[in-house]
Amino acid sequence: MKNKRFITLVTFSVLAFLVASSVSAFVLLSPRRTWNSPPTIVVDNRGLSSVADGDGGRRRTRNAIRSNAGWNGSGAGRVVWARTGSVANYRLGDGIPMLNFRDPIGVCSGSCLAATFTGYFTRRSNGTYRIFDADMVTNTAYNWASRGETCSGNEFYVEAVMVHEVGHLLGLAHTPVGNATMFASTGPCNDSPRTTASDDEAAIRNLY
Repeated sequence: MKNKRFITLVTFSVLAFLVASSVSAFVLLSPRRTWNSPPTIVVDNRGLSSVADGDGGRRRTRNAIRSNAGWNGSGAGRVVWARTGSVANYRLGDGIPMLNFRDPIGVCSGSCLAATFTGYFTRRSNGTYRIFDADMVTNTAYNWASRGETCSGNEFYVEAVMVHEVGHLLGLAHTPVGNATMFASTGPCNDSPRTTASDDEAAIRNLY
């Protein structure tokens, strides 16, 4: 089965496409940008209807985002928090990072599994750039699973995809390193992006 792409959106333009290489080199968003303090992502409390783990994957997604197996265990200390909550007031650029298990804006279609809006940053007085918002949307045209159930073979692990998207939220672009969380594509039942690789960890340490 053809792999599906993760998409990063800078305002409304696609930042990176599928690449294939084994070169070891992380890629940061341009311009280089960081949060002033660890953001708290609001994870959509509706969950995904295709996830059969009891709550649509919302708790397992929240836990994966804030886990030490992901970005918080990359050697830069705590870089992200997450909690479940309502996304009824989902709005780009409002300073509240949200993970929406739907796509109310209609930007993620075709081979896009999920998308992150990364264009919300300002220039600090010292010339560096501060992220003040980043929001994610999900393509519900695909079948999703969580680690709380058996993957059927045509489903995508929500935790793995969303840990990848959080990498964009934190300031990372797609890497050419095939085993990294920030590689541009994944396949059905591939849970490996849920756990960051050395390339991802080097990127986070470089930023934070």
